[in-house]
Amino acid sequence: MAIEPIRTILVDDEKLSADATMAMLTKFPEINVIAYIDNSPELMSRLPELNAELLILDIEMPYNNGMNVASFVNKKYPNIEIIFCTGHAYFAADCYDFEPVDFITKPINEARLRRAIERAQRKLRNTIGDIPIERKPESKSKKIGINAEGGYQIIDVDSILYIEKKGRKIYINTKGKKSLVSKYNLTQLEEILQPHDFFRCHQSFIVPIRKIRYVKSNQFGKTYSIILRESYDEIPLSRGKHAEIKEKLSEYGIKFV
Repeated sequence: MAIEPIRTILVDDEKLSADATMAMLTKFPEINVIAYIDNSPELMSRLPELNAELLILDIEMPYNNGMNVASFVNKKYPNIEIIFCTGHAYFAADCYDFEPVDFITKPINEARLRRAIERAQRKLRNTIGDIPIERKPESKSKKIGINAEGGYQIIDVDSILYIEKKGRKIYINTKGKKSLVSKYNLTQLEEILQPHDFFRCHQSFIVPIRKIRYVKSNQFGKTYSIILRESYDEIPLSRGKHAEIKEKLSEYGIKFV
């Protein structure tokens, strides 16, 4: 059965930029551009009638910028996905609060746009082109037993924020500022949590892949850190793990700038 193209609105107040993006989008049969809109008030007024699935959204616009529009869309139309486009990469960190499909800088590169569209397909159609993709199976159990100080503890995997080695102790940090001191070492915990999509990002840290918000580069790209969705802590990412985490994030449809 043929896969329906994604009903897409292009939102950009710069006509030359919009024309270039529109021309590029004609190369993707999986995209159906149902409207081009050059201002946010018109977009907000027309969304109820257009039945859109995807916005390709400029950030710098008059009246309301793209992040204000994204906030409105997330609240009123949570099923609409967003690809941000801008000429300024420094907007990236703020944009990820809205959990977009992707963030693309102008001038748009066709290969980069293709990757963004593939991610939109994963989220909206569970396909790449007309080819179904295999979803990673959910782990059967969400609870695990941990040998910790004070005896065995049963914990919900989803409550784990990250795991950290400090000195000789291994701390399992969970929601609510609670921490368990594990009697397992990091290698043992890595094996236990591997079916639950955890990743050893550093010799002293393990993180849940699905809770990664974005990866941040520091000091001119010489060091990296991971920003999680439910923690204000920055988790170090080893340089040798950079390519591996990029590949894993792509598999899960998580954005990597």
